[in-house]
Amino acid sequence: MLAPASPPALRRRAAPGIPKTAEPTAPPHFSGVARLAPAVPGSPSPLLLESQGGCALSRVPARHRMKSSARRLSRVAPAIAVSALIAGALFATPGAAFGAAPASSSVDVAAADSASGGVAIAVSSADNGTATAGADLVLTVEISNPGSDALSDGTVEIALGRDALTTSTEFDAWIDGSSAATTTVDTVATATSPAVGPTSSHLLQITVPAAQIDPSLFDDGWGVYPLRAQVTAGGTTVASTASTIVWSDGASTAPAATSVTVIAPITSVASSTGLIQSAALEAFTSDTGVLTRELDAVFGRPVTIAVDPRIIASIRALGSTAPASAVAWLERLDAAPNPIIPLTYGDSDISGERQAGAASVLQPTSLAYALKAANFVNVSQIIEPAGATDAATPTPSPTPAGVPTLEQLLSWDYTSTAVAWPRSGAASTADLPFFAASGLTTTIVDSSQVTAPAATAGGTADLDATALVGDQRVLVADHGVSQALQDSVSATSETRKGEALSQLAGSLAVAAGAAQSDDTAGAAPSQTLAVLDRSAMNLSSIDDALSVIQSRSWSTTGTLDDLLATTPTQTVTLTDATEDEQRVAQIRTLLGSEQSVDAFSSVLSDPQVLTGEHRADLLALLSNSWVSNEGGWSVAAQASVTDDQKVLASVQIVEGSNINLLSNQAPLPVTISNELPYPVTVIVHVTPSNGRLLIDTNDEPITIEAGSRKGAQIPVTAVANGSVTLSFQLLSPSGVLVSTPSPVIVNVSADWETWGTVIIALVIVVVFGIGVLRLILRRRKARTTAASATQDDTDTDTDTHTHTDGTTTDESPPQ
Repeated sequence: MLAPASPPALRRRAAPGIPKTAEPTAPPHFSGVARLAPAVPGSPSPLLLESQGGCALSRVPARHRMKSSARRLSRVAPAIAVSALIAGALFATPGAAFGAAPASSSVDVAAADSASGGVAIAVSSADNGTATAGADLVLTVEISNPGSDALSDGTVEIALGRDALTTSTEFDAWIDGSSAATTTVDTVATATSPAVGPTSSHLLQITVPAAQIDPSLFDDGWGVYPLRAQVTAGGTTVASTASTIVWSDGASTAPAATSVTVIAPITSVASSTGLIQSAALEAFTSDTGVLTRELDAVFGRPVTIAVDPRIIASIRALGSTAPASAVAWLERLDAAPNPIIPLTYGDSDISGERQAGAASVLQPTSLAYALKAANFVNVSQIIEPAGATDAATPTPSPTPAGVPTLEQLLSWDYTSTAVAWPRSGAASTADLPFFAASGLTTTIVDSSQVTAPAATAGGTADLDATALVGDQRVLVADHGVSQALQDSVSATSETRKGEALSQLAGSLAVAAGAAQSDDTAGAAPSQTLAVLDRSAMNLSSIDDALSVIQSRSWSTTGTLDDLLATTPTQTVTLTDATEDEQRVAQIRTLLGSEQSVDAFSSVLSDPQVLTGEHRADLLALLSNSWVSNEGGWSVAAQASVTDDQKVLASVQIVEGSNINLLSNQAPLPVTISNELPYPVTVIVHVTPSNGRLLIDTNDEPITIEAGSRKGAQIPVTAVANGSVTLSFQLLSPSGVLVSTPSPVIVNVSADWETWGTVIIALVIVVVFGIGVLRLILRRRKARTTAASATQDDTDTDTDTHTHTDGTTTDESPPQ
């Protein structure tokens, strides 16, 4: 009996076409084992010997599709006899719930989707999807009910398809459910399933003895055959899943092994900052941190690492202040024997950039804004690679060393720097030359987007791992292999992981078989590319997937170097994929906002302290890690645009009131504010609306210190009286318009100065004249008064005779 397990959560894997729902949290319930026992000696048919936990299983051969009349007759007769004997035994068994013998059928996936209510089913085989003639077929079925209503008891049905899947197109169509309605399968076993409560799961182990597996099911010999499990309750199919088994009859030979190159990304969580903060790095690189788990999972294994350069640059930018765990993580990455290629900075959405109108693939321009020279004194080579400005010979008080360049922060010993990896299903033909123009001459695309040319013998040829789209080189990731690999590392239960590993074995067998049918004698071994997407995953379980690849005779692990060294000989067609128009429009807005900030930055003596940070933040915001959180991304993108508007408004002329100009010449006062943390240099350009006012000196540069205000004087000359509207423009030294404040109205009354001067002068003259006149009159009066007083005195003492000629004679008597 299958031993119980207790996974923390079960992630639904619904029947093909059934959308995923919330994950159930209750542990699975085990009902026991349902087994068809070998036939009793002396009896030509098997008997039901064991039924535990309410689960029963029947093996009733289905209708056979024969390739000739003779074969049909020879096989149907024994099957009918076996069916009769089994039916008799079953009906004689108390408590066994069996229906009529099932026939060949096809499942209506749409109906299952409609009736499921979120119920999901998964099936895995004991040997990860392989079965051999003479061995029992042991299956584990998991039924999950994440809903709030209980699932009534019903029936689990196991079915196999007779026709082997021989191409990746057929395999993908079966797994994703698009061919379920047209693929005929034969029911090989049924079992009763008990009721499953809300948010609960139930496990069944079903064993079909080897003696009861009809060899006619595998007429095609060695190959990959469809396997279906579905659960029916109340007469309705509520969930179905599609998987495969690789059947080996011992007579047919498996194809030559295909060389499988696996690429796994190492990325960080979504954020809107161009560099990961120190505290976050410490958490991510701790013993249980996400970056530690990702690196541990692939270190030293046959996996190519695709690393986000933002992680490397973020650690190095901290210099000597970088957390010890982050430095140790970087050293371990450096020691990894794995091939390593870079993603774009921040794992940015490069297809979205092109569709939004970017001129080239966006790259960081500078990280100097985050560097402090004091943090780069006597640091290790892993932090400051060779070529950085070295510090002088250490002294008790060392002089701060120069900071590393952008190239040094991003440098790494990569296997290749020419590989572009757009998000799966997002690339288009027009993207490829766009990538190539930025040095990314090889692009990874998903095989679901690629169509191979028609094969010589008709039909469709299978895809090579390296191909050409026009004159652009692509690496074609096998969709079936990649999806199975992805499902295996993201599975939340052992049954679901086993189902994914079964699909992985099947997809690899299809890839190997298709390549062998296309190969000519002496051709090199076929190659297969498998990639893990950026979605959340548990990379710690990648060993199970690698074990499947390495343990099967039809597959082995390969290297990226071999794949890149292969000259493509197949020309394929890439089906264009367009991103959501709303997302593209938002990216277009972000790019336009960046252009405005770039132009504005010319007010700085070193524009890169502003543009470098803005570009790094933009690349983080364009990260593919945001795709699964469109709502959060929209909020972050709008916040970025709002912040850009604040930057553009950080340097401006302070609004003033209207001015009354009462003189012919005067300086107009202007105040300029700078809210940036850097000094800026601007030019004030003033344009009068008419000729009443002339600007004597225009376009003079003015430097405003960080976070301050500064006044400027604009000399003007009045020509005539009247109203003049002055339009101000704040320009950068390169002529970029920085700010356009509201116009200022100047009321020119220059004549008031002339008339005022005249009036004041006249007043002064009059006042002065009056004063002089009063002084003269006062003195004259004083003289007259004095003369009169003297005459009176003389008349008293003397007799003065006045002659006719005006002379006088003193006639007073002698004393």
